[in-house]
Parts: sequence; C-alpha cells; structure tokens
Amino acid sequence: MSEKNGKPETEFLLFCQNGFIFVKIKVMKVADNKIKSISCTDPPVLLNGWKHHQHFLTDQIRRWTTKPEQLLPLFVAKLKMLGESQFDLYTGKLTPGEIAHDITETLVGFNVFKPNAYRQWIERSNQLFWQVNISDGSEWTLRLGEDEDYYIHIHPARHSLYTTRLKGNPMRTALSTLVLAAMRKEKPSMIILNKVRTDYLGLSALTKPMSKEIFTLLNQMAELSGIKF
Repeated sequence: MSEKNGKPETEFLLFCQNGFIFVKIKVMKVADNKIKSISCTDPPVLLNGWKHHQHFLTDQIRRWTTKPEQLLPLFVAKLKMLGESQFDLYTGKLTPGEIAHDITETLVGFNVFKPNAYRQWIERSNQLFWQVNISDGSEWTLRLGEDEDYYIHIHPARHSLYTTRLKGNPMRTALSTLVLAAMRKEKPSMIILNKVRTDYLGLSALTKPMSKEIFTLLNQMAELSGIKF
C-alpha cells in the first residue's frame, strides 16, 4: 500500500474460493491531515503552534506577509485554530521540538510514554490532565489526544513562566489586519481592521476607541515578527 496526496491508497487482494472470486480490501490508517496541519511537533506529541507557541506564530506571520492579498482567506482560515475564547501563548526560547523532547523525556522517566500507559496515567487524574515542568522552568499541561497517532496533547499551563494569556477574537483581528496591511504595503488602519472583521472574520465593525486593545496587540506582534510599516 502507498500514500498519495496525504491520502492512503486502497489495497485490493484478489483470491479464488470454490469457483468464486473474492476481493479483500485493506486500508491502512494514517494520521488525520487536520491534526498534522495543526501540530508543529511530530507525533506522538501534539502542540498547536498557532495557538500556543509565539515563535512559531511570528514565523508564520512573516511568511504570510510576503504572499498576495488573494491568499488572505487561507491565512484567516488558519487563525480559526486560535478559537474565540482565551488561550495561553508560550513566549520562551525553546523550540517546539525542544519542548516535545523535554516532555518525552519526562514521560519516559515516569514510565508512561507508551500509548496505553499514558492513557492510564491521564485517567488516574481527577481532572484528566497532569502538569509538568520542563528545562526552562515553564509548566505544561498534558492531556489525552483525540488522534491515536498524536495521543500526547500539550499546551502551556495557565499562569506558567514564559506564558501570556490572550483573547481569540482580538488576536485574530490584530493578525489579520497586520497581514493584510503588509500584503498591501500599507499602514494598518481602521479601514483595514473593519474590512477583515466584517468580510473575513464574520465579526462586527469597531469604532476607534473600541479597537485600542487590538492595535496595541497588532504593534506588539509586528515588532516580534520584525515587520515595519
């Protein structure tokens, strides 16, 4: 069996019995492409980099600002991963791979790295998650992933070292405005902000006083991404 375009091919096995020809179909399961697109780490560790890793996010912003405006809807679709409620963003220096390595080492030390052992370990918690510290002192929440290939679902713990708490819709507005302005080679403005909110995000338009928090966030992300207007 082989895989093309991210989808497994079906394997047909023909055999004859009592004069009849039978077809046996064998399909191998592969990791959900949606999970692969979300995670910035290799299996079995799932880390949503768009939502939980600042360096990964700013790298994506730099990449998208160089693309044509016609591709903005694709960028906005990526931002759905941020959700609409609050989320925690890791701001430390460790790469996604280094974070995954630290957590893997911890789980191996606890003898709970293998799938069944990990699931049983998670289920022993009344809250169905555990929190562990990694090499830079930051704390991470570990849950059971929904995909069997990415069964270790991690995200920064609330109030952890090197973590900031943000709101989904303001962040999605700030990043969409930032990227569209850069695509157009214009300065971010209320016109661009309300265009992305109404035309792409399905949100209501804002007045200038109401958008102060969003522009503050936009300027912070622009500076972190190295984008100047």
